[in-house]
Amino acid sequence: MVAEKETLSLNKCPAKLPTRTKLLAQQPLPVHQPHSLVSEGFTVKAMMKNSVVRGPPSAGAFKERPTKPTAFRKFYERGDFPIALEHDSKGNKIAWKHVSAGALAVIRALLETDLGR
Repeated sequence: MVAEKETLSLNKCPAKLPTRTKLLAQQPLPVHQPHSLVSEGFTVKAMMKNSVVRGPPSAGAFKERPTKPTAFRKFYERGDFPIALEHDSKGNKIAWKHVSAGALAVIRALLETDLGR
């Protein structure tokens, strides 16, 4: 008797079925592949077959920049002005402590110098 060879078919073995992979909308470029050339943009090397173009550096547009100190800020933090912030449930308001003619003149002069008048 001749032994029959059992052939593997796709119907008998579902584990051998080819699987489909989904392609993402945009896949990030590899940083460095073996046998690839990393170069800057808009150069002759960037047009070569196995080259990967490096992205631009960060411009720093959203980086926090320190503010320059003004005379108004210095005197406010020191407590020279006759005003205070009144914290309320509706928001913060300015509350005047007491106002004299001399204090008004000083405040007006400082505001004019800071505003560049």
